[in-house]
Amino acid sequence: MDLKQIFQFKQDPEFSRLLHHDKQIDLTKAALELARDDQPDLVFEHVLIWVRQRACELSGRVALAEDDRALVQCLVQCLAGQHGLGGDTICYHQAEGSYLNHVIESRQGLPISLSLIYMAVGKELGIDIHGVAAPLQFLVRYDAQDGPLFIDPYSKGTIYSEEECLNRLGELGEFPRSVLKRLLQPATHREIIIRMLMNLKRIHEERQDFTRAWNVQRRLCALHPLSTTHKKDLAALSFKTQKLGLSVELLENCLKSCPESEQDDLQLMLQKVHTELAQWN
Repeated sequence: MDLKQIFQFKQDPEFSRLLHHDKQIDLTKAALELARDDQPDLVFEHVLIWVRQRACELSGRVALAEDDRALVQCLVQCLAGQHGLGGDTICYHQAEGSYLNHVIESRQGLPISLSLIYMAVGKELGIDIHGVAAPLQFLVRYDAQDGPLFIDPYSKGTIYSEEECLNRLGELGEFPRSVLKRLLQPATHREIIIRMLMNLKRIHEERQDFTRAWNVQRRLCALHPLSTTHKKDLAALSFKTQKLGLSVELLENCLKSCPESEQDDLQLMLQKVHTELAQWN
């Protein structure tokens, strides 16, 4: 398998734009491209129609909102109240919790996938809503006139002021307040997709589904072309999925640029792959 070919994503225009650091991408479609790895026949339009329908439901209410908080409450009442979107711990162990089509169908998802739905509906309404890669919990941010408001889609759309959000996150972990405030800034599209991929990688490896984990890891490698760690992980998954030639090529590539402290481990991995290859010859 050609190393260059596995890092090409001709069928995924939005993901390809990410690789070229293009900021003008459709984040909803980029997330659906990840889901298509697991669902080759996925029809994006079904999700996009659902998003447009929710925006149509909300347009009148949003226009009549008295202030920013009332506007945010309209969004929450529609998505969490009417349509029941929220989180469930089972989503942390199932890939479907990351796939927007399944989240819409089951009304359950991970914080980040739920947030993407809020962002998509907001975008359709012309409301500027951002994802926030807060520690332990992905959130949605709306910059109101009196200061940012944060939505926790996982908890059925709880709304926080910045102060309330800082206090809540402080309860969840021992993070300095200055660090938390910085982490409440909007995440880039690239950061959001990487976080989604890391979630999927963890779930697939937890289930020992190495074929699906390999598909995720090749995307992470493409997004981190200089990362020895990501290449090493792809080499390990290539070995587990019997892509032995690719595993050799990746490990040899890693050895050219890795720190000296990592070379022994990489050489051991390479020896293991060569031993397996010898049994096939």
